[in-house]
Amino acid sequence: MENILGRGDVPAPYDRWGARLLAHLTKPVQVVVTGLAGSGKSTLIEMMSAQPVIGQHVDAPVVELVYGEKERALFERQDGSLTSFSGFLKDCDCPEGAIRARQELPDTKLIGQNFVEIGLFGSLVEKRAILSSACARADIIIWCSQEFSEEEQHLWAGVPDEIKDHSFLALTMADRQLMRDVLSQNIARLEPIVADEFMGLYPVATIQGIAAQTSGEGLNQALWTSSGGKHLMDPVLRQIRQGRGADIDQARIFLDRLAARTPEVDVEGGEGPQAPVLVATDDPDTGKESKAAAIADDVAVEVVAPDERSVALLSEAVDMLQHHARKMLDDVDQSIELDADAILSSCSEAMSSLAGMLDMTPVNDPAAKGMREDVQEGEEMLMLFKLERSEEAALDAVTLLLQMRKELIDKVV
Repeated sequence: MENILGRGDVPAPYDRWGARLLAHLTKPVQVVVTGLAGSGKSTLIEMMSAQPVIGQHVDAPVVELVYGEKERALFERQDGSLTSFSGFLKDCDCPEGAIRARQELPDTKLIGQNFVEIGLFGSLVEKRAILSSACARADIIIWCSQEFSEEEQHLWAGVPDEIKDHSFLALTMADRQLMRDVLSQNIARLEPIVADEFMGLYPVATIQGIAAQTSGEGLNQALWTSSGGKHLMDPVLRQIRQGRGADIDQARIFLDRLAARTPEVDVEGGEGPQAPVLVATDDPDTGKESKAAAIADDVAVEVVAPDERSVALLSEAVDMLQHHARKMLDDVDQSIELDADAILSSCSEAMSSLAGMLDMTPVNDPAAKGMREDVQEGEEMLMLFKLERSEEAALDAVTLLLQMRKELIDKVV
């Protein structure tokens, strides 16, 4: 894809679409860990990355853990000047006035994602400003807290919903709370709050999690699970994979459409988009029997044949979405300037038609029921795209329709 865009002969607006997709595919996923002072952010990053190299004395507002060709610690000052040291942040004295600290490691697991610690300091207004900046650069946010106090709840309330949909609350120092017999009370108090504000609540004993990964020759599975590290990392990694999968789907759609639009441009010989390597602290699919598999061993599962009317309606929905998507991409071809409002309106019309067709399917049909839930989520995403009203949002909306069509095909084939 990079080779194709580098030729300089890609027509508008595909040149802009391709450049945006390439930037998404080559940029590491930004996992931002934030929270109030003393909430255990640095230790959580060390646990998630299995790299205990940051320490507790780095006095900089932003701390980054990223890939680099060698072990190196860097400090940036307000004037842009840099100071670098060979080795680890935990072994360096943080220069006075440093606004950013960066740890580079030659660990290929960090190529696909950066871990960024952003602490919330100062007055309430200052904390809000810092949090807003953190949201602007984050793909995923993990909020560290021991209790998620009213002040923290007030700060988090101002975070956009699209960020909350990719955020987790880590209840740090869970082992200490367990010893004080307050962990279960905190979990019970926070569960109704978390249900609306985060993807989940995860008590974590970070020191144990680090020990599980670094004390022996391999991962101590029992300690990794009991520390809470596995329960947090599994959904975080799933979010990263889903985000990368959506980018790759967009890239494939882009290359297919470009090949149809400009047959003189050879897109077949170019390399397909490559997903960066992800941190794989633990593979939930190997080594242990899944819960679903364990249940299946003991419970006879009745296979329900899909309803014939549902299959017919879903097949009709596939054709309808294909028609809408083709029309919108044809409109892209015919205009140098992409009409974002028109495309977003057409996507909304298609999603509304799909919802109406699914309403005619039997209520208890599992295939149709699953699609109704997907359509509801899709409608919510389209609302966000329409609020943004940008070219990027319009192209994301078209991709959403095509992904919905792909899911429908999987259910009727």
